[in-house]
Amino acid sequence: MAHKTRRWYLASIGGLSVVGVAGCSEDEPEPDAEPDAEPEPQEHEVIAGPDGSWAFDPEELTIRVGDTVTWYFDSAGHNVTAHPDAASDTQIPDGAEPFASYEGDNHLEIVSEGDEYSHTFDVPGEYVYVCTPHIPQMTGSIVVEE
Repeated sequence: MAHKTRRWYLASIGGLSVVGVAGCSEDEPEPDAEPDAEPEPQEHEVIAGPDGSWAFDPEELTIRVGDTVTWYFDSAGHNVTAHPDAASDTQIPDGAEPFASYEGDNHLEIVSEGDEYSHTFDVPGEYVYVCTPHIPQMTGSIVVEE
């Protein structure tokens, strides 16, 4: 009978380990996982005034109900609003609450460079928002899907 070396022993165990995990894959759901579980809400970002421009980056975004968008103000002199009293260019779906990066009715109020504003979208549909000091150049849209 041949003498079994440590190398032979480790090779044998390694082969058994491969057989032991055969069929396991990251693509297979966990046994306890619910196949129809709702996806977790996601966070998205929009840059307001990147490099001093009069633009939102990206200008268009598609998200899901429950997702949050955060606008980061890369330059001074901007705001974000989807309030119908702020501009006729804005649009929100029926049943959605208007949003704005400022308090009150001063729709020309701006946000400081480096500030951020977040909004969570609970109603599906299309939202068109603006930077009121820079209409019509600075508009954006978000489509919220179920």
